[in-house]
Amino acid sequence: MDMQAVTDEELMARTARGDKQAFDMLVKRHMQRVYATARGMLNKKPDAEDVTQDVFTRVWVYAARWRAGEAAVTTWMHRITMNCCYDHLRKHSNDAKKTEVPDDMASSEKDGEAKYAERQKNARVRDALQLLPERQRMAVTLCYLQELTNAEAAGVMEIHIKALEGLLVRARRTLRPVLEEMREAT
Repeated sequence: MDMQAVTDEELMARTARGDKQAFDMLVKRHMQRVYATARGMLNKKPDAEDVTQDVFTRVWVYAARWRAGEAAVTTWMHRITMNCCYDHLRKHSNDAKKTEVPDDMASSEKDGEAKYAERQKNARVRDALQLLPERQRMAVTLCYLQELTNAEAAGVMEIHIKALEGLLVRARRTLRPVLEEMREAT
């Protein structure tokens, strides 16, 4: 059977029965998106990697709890990702606001100034996101970084669309001066 042609729903059903090949396919399909969501919520790359691992551990362990028709596999995974991020932030609340030194600072000369400047800009955006409360940061991550619709993001966060829109308005209000300052600096 061509695993590429199998739907996420079929893969989840097979994973729930202990099919490791189906689980591996789910991981391959969704790892980048889970990591990107975690990276948007957490400031440190290793933390996002740890959370990504935790998410897929939970997907494997709790696959039988997913119910077809109640939520899309991607929505369910986003919810697990959000919960893992919240768990991580609670456990590491003293470190949550610290900024990360770019991993690749030493290699900046090799990569050229443009790539280095882009990485610096991305790091400043991640730092700006850390200024937001957790729920606002998750709303921004889901809507702007993961490009979910407001309805999808509200579903993942288990809130009404109006509540999500309120979170986004407050987040934009907080981020606007920081992002304008960044724009003026470039």
